[in-house]
Amino acid sequence: MSTFTDSYKIPALRKKMWFTFLILSVLVLLSLVPVPGIDHAGASAAVAKWGDAGELLNIISFQALGNVAVTSLGLYPFLIASIIMQILTIAVPKLRAIAQTGDAGTKIITRYTRIAAVAGDIVFAVLYCVGMRNHVWTQLNYWVSICLAGLCLAAGAAFFGWCIELINTKGIGSGLVIVILACIVRCIPDVIFDVYKRASVINIPVAVLIAAGCAVVAVALIVLVIWFDMGGKKLRIVFSKRTVGMKQYGMQNQVLPLKVAQAGTMPIVYSLAIMLLPAAIICLVMPEDTTNLFLLGFVNFKRSISFYIIYAAFISLFTYLFAMIQFNPFDLSNQIKQNGGYIQGLRPGKQTAQYLMSLYKNFFIADTAFLVCVCLVPMLLDLIPAITGIWYLGIVVCLLGGGFVELNSVLENGIETEEEKNKIAVKDRKKNKYAK
Repeated sequence: MSTFTDSYKIPALRKKMWFTFLILSVLVLLSLVPVPGIDHAGASAAVAKWGDAGELLNIISFQALGNVAVTSLGLYPFLIASIIMQILTIAVPKLRAIAQTGDAGTKIITRYTRIAAVAGDIVFAVLYCVGMRNHVWTQLNYWVSICLAGLCLAAGAAFFGWCIELINTKGIGSGLVIVILACIVRCIPDVIFDVYKRASVINIPVAVLIAAGCAVVAVALIVLVIWFDMGGKKLRIVFSKRTVGMKQYGMQNQVLPLKVAQAGTMPIVYSLAIMLLPAAIICLVMPEDTTNLFLLGFVNFKRSISFYIIYAAFISLFTYLFAMIQFNPFDLSNQIKQNGGYIQGLRPGKQTAQYLMSLYKNFFIADTAFLVCVCLVPMLLDLIPAITGIWYLGIVVCLLGGGFVELNSVLENGIETEEEKNKIAVKDRKKNKYAK
């Protein structure tokens, strides 16, 4: 909280915070604007049959999907486009070369991502209209109504992606993380009220106690996730110094903080997005009254054993990839050696690389085990009839805790940057004063 208040006192950060809040407010308001050309009562009832996939898609759209609003597709098309572009950037040598050319390459990749996101918006809008073909307005011509609905849905999804990019460039932190965090916070009151409503069958005091207990447990889990995300090891690096005449040359000794959760929350987001893709497509196009067990198995995926296995495998894979991007043991070892440094008790080169690799493996195992346990245990507990409705609690808690840690880190970096700018400005003023 102190980081938030300190950053709010800085005009530049305060402006970014208010801009981010404004963008999120606009997205929340758009989640209440109905889609023209669609019968909202019928479409809302159809979405309610989408099971687990529908619940997740509703959460990441600011509940616009359940409201049959113009932003019903939410951030999902933009997220899928981002994942595809990141995979292509790694797999295609030409794109990888473009990405390594600095800011110019980043702008080109961002432009490609934007084009892919718009294409995804159109595809998902068409699929949505196909799924809602029985709930089109009859007051207008059928094709006019369905084309109007598809156009508004595609435009709403494109605007959603544009808002994420605006937060990236002019707001606080990663737009994707901030929007996901806001989507989760937006649904918390409804979840608590739903728990109270189901428990009120017993009596009101018991329902209040159960709802309050659930809130306390959720807060405790968020604190646990934050504690884990902030855990790490401080690595002391000593740099050799040489004396020439009366002067010493060489870098100062440094302490390098290494986090256990190097990958952050992105493995959960990416794994869930990929696992959700076939279920989302099936939800959009399957008949509303279907009894096909194969299709229903995709929609209600939490009852499928294969889902847990594949989801855990995806979390492990993305944790490995994101952690390697943040902390590459071999690159770090080479950088330490090239700058004339060493880790106390270790020789530069191969021995240092082996030590860093062992650290990386330990961090990877701990991070993967923690994410898999926190995400999958509530899903398994949800299979017990007495406590249904908590299957996505672990995912939500991980995203909330990780989002708060990342936001806090961004604000702290912003404060340090502004302090450095002020110091430089003070030095420049002194130099100009003495020059005169």
